[in-house]
Order: sequence, then C-alpha cells, then structure tokens
Amino acid sequence: MTKSLLISLVAFVTVQSAILGLAAKPKKAAPDFFPLRVGDSWTYRNVPEEGGYTLKVVSEDAKPDAPTRYLVEMNSGVKVLTTFSKAGGWVLMHSERYPEHEGLEATYEPPRQHLPDPLVAGAKWESKGKDYTQVERHESSVVSGPEQVTVPAGKFRAMKVVTQIASDTAKMTRTCWYADGVGLVKSFTDGGQIKYGQELTDYSFKKPAK
Repeated sequence: MTKSLLISLVAFVTVQSAILGLAAKPKKAAPDFFPLRVGDSWTYRNVPEEGGYTLKVVSEDAKPDAPTRYLVEMNSGVKVLTTFSKAGGWVLMHSERYPEHEGLEATYEPPRQHLPDPLVAGAKWESKGKDYTQVERHESSVVSGPEQVTVPAGKFRAMKVVTQIASDTAKMTRTCWYADGVGLVKSFTDGGQIKYGQELTDYSFKKPAK
C-alpha cells in the first residue's frame, strides 16, 4: 500500500467516524417554558392569601391545516377554560371563557401573543383588546433572566416576564417566572393597594427524587 493511499484511507475513516459520532449524539430538546401535554396538571397556592388553584391540559384538537389547539382548565372553585396553540415562535391564546357564567368570554382574532416560544432574555411584545369581562386593556411585556426561584415545588432556573397592564379601571404590574420543561412556577401582581401572588406547590409530571 502506497503512502498516499494509506493517508487517504486514514482520512476517510476519520471523517466517517466523525459523521457516525454526530449521528449518534442525541439532539438537545428545544426549551419549552409552556408545556402543553394532555393530562398534565399544576397546583398553585395563593400568597399571602389562603387557597389556590389547579391548571390542567384537558384536551387537544389536532387539525391537518392548522396548529394543534389545547384546552387548559383553571379551577379555583370557579372554572376558566383557555385555548392555546404554538406557532410561529409564539404561544398563542385563542379564547378565554367562564363556562359557568354566561357572557364571560373572549375570542381573540387574530390570536393573542401570550408568550414567545421559547422565552429569550430581551424579548418584548405588546397586546391590546378586550378581556373576558369585555374591558379594554393594553399589555406591554419584557423578558429577562434566567434567575433562581424557590417555591414549595422546588428550586428552578426560570425566565422572568414583567407585564405592565393598563385598562379603564386599573393599572398593575404582573411578574411571572417560567421554568424550562415545567412552565409557570411563580407569579406576583402589584396593583398598588392590591397585591397578590401564586406559587407552584406540585405538578403531575414531577420526576421522583432519587
């Protein structure tokens, strides 16, 4: 075997090994700060008030010509049903309604941009329109982080979303923390004299401690 042929063979084997190594290396999953899987649920406690609420992804509506829509139920003694989808780098909100209270509902056309997907520090967006109580409101949001957040469900590395909310009836600031693979872990709303928050206490897909 000539020296040049040997060099070519070694180079070929090296390249093939590199290709096989790349093929065997698993791809890192894209960050998901707003998981939507049917059956998943989250439990929150109110802070500083007593009580709390649960969130659960109750169903999905898959269509061949449109993004899958997910129905999320919030239950705090009163039910709220919200429809979400993911498309074009956004978590989109399509509707909100109180099924037990006729008239308390809103449909967003075009859908409302709820969160960037994924969350990236520095992202900004605004939304305008009527909420489910038919009150006009304007929201302006910005993302920062990540930062460490500790709640009853554990310690999380989370992205922070600060939203300034203005309507005919009130102005407030809502701050939410979202963890990759988990979702919302903490929120706090400051409306001046009215302040309240929520913290994640448990979630159905939590991995057992080793």
